[in-house]
Amino acid sequence: MSKRTTLTARQRAWAYWHALVHEHGWLRLLLTINFHPVGRQAYRSGQLPPWILVDRIRRYGLRTVINLRGPVDTPTLELERELCARENVRHIDLRLFSRGTHSREVLLETKHLLETIEYPALFHCMAGADRAGFMSTLYLHWVEHVPIEQTDQLKLWPYWHYRYARTGLLDHFFECYLAAREKSGIELSDWIRDEYTQEAVRSSFRSNPWFDALVERVLRRE
Repeated sequence: MSKRTTLTARQRAWAYWHALVHEHGWLRLLLTINFHPVGRQAYRSGQLPPWILVDRIRRYGLRTVINLRGPVDTPTLELERELCARENVRHIDLRLFSRGTHSREVLLETKHLLETIEYPALFHCMAGADRAGFMSTLYLHWVEHVPIEQTDQLKLWPYWHYRYARTGLLDHFFECYLAAREKSGIELSDWIRDEYTQEAVRSSFRSNPWFDALVERVLRRE
């Protein structure tokens, strides 16, 4: 769980400026904050500007906010932690990767979190396209018992996830699992615990350099 944060008025003003300018909050306001419902009890988004986060907490009765960017101390996230504490919402920092694989321990910790947190919950990363989609897929499967192939959370529209860039490693993780399930009927958590290796998933994936350039140089995904 995140540490409780209390900011001074000056720090709070800087955090608002940081959210708008340094983390491109103004651009997300013009284009999309990528906020979407996920199943019956969850929502996904990019990094929400502070006033929109408060609005979503109150409008949807959020009880938990999971920041998938991890325990980094940017002004924006420090303000987010303070706002959640003020609204009596649990805030959790969980480090996921948009262009990498995850350890067995992190994946099983994620399962435990999803099965024990209070809902409704919000999962957010920076853009709301990749890590939020990965988390939403796990939520739908482990909590709402939706088959992986029916979750539809890692898509170009409406989430702006690019499966042919390095971000497609997230899709490939599930493809590797589905191939194993086809052979033995194994459950996802059992596959992670007994068969999954990061190296096997990484080594069997190839991205498209053009899509890599789009995601990393043009869109500048985190």
